[in-house]
Amino acid sequence: MTYSSTLTSKNQTTLPKAVVAVLGAKPSAVLAYEVMEDKSVRLTAKSASFADHLDSFPKRRPKHSVTIDDMKKAVIHGAARRFKKAAQ
Repeated sequence: MTYSSTLTSKNQTTLPKAVVAVLGAKPSAVLAYEVMEDKSVRLTAKSASFADHLDSFPKRRPKHSVTIDDMKKAVIHGAARRFKKAAQ
């Protein structure tokens, strides 16, 4: 099947929806253009975003939840320990 789009004076074009669907491209995808020997162009979409692959990682739940108070206590404890080391 053949699709077409118009090239603007700034060398920009809008990809037809069907082409985007075939590429599996999403917003912010990197499009790669490979110029072949016969002067045809191969277009591929690459998604290097970590967020795109996030769902492929196994889900781990923390063994216990940490409260804001626990975090504040840990920061104070760490700061006190560093202060004592610096004072020696």
